[in-house]
Amino acid sequence: NFDNRSFRLNFEITLITHDPAFAQQVEAMLDTDFRRSRQVSLEEIDNKPAWFPLAMGISRLFSPVL
Repeated sequence: NFDNRSFRLNFEITLITHDPAFAQQVEAMLDTDFRRSRQVSLEEIDNKPAWFPLAMGISRLFSPVL
């Protein structure tokens, strides 16, 4: 996204490299993340505690430095 709003809101980077060893490391990290993840049901999303939106709002303030 190359627009002014995205530059201010998104903290993403892109890397282009040709290094098979690095690609294997990244793939291993992603595989680990996928193994540790689980599907979240719509019911779980709808039944979040009342304090959750407030906590997410506060957390968003710190996202630029995390």
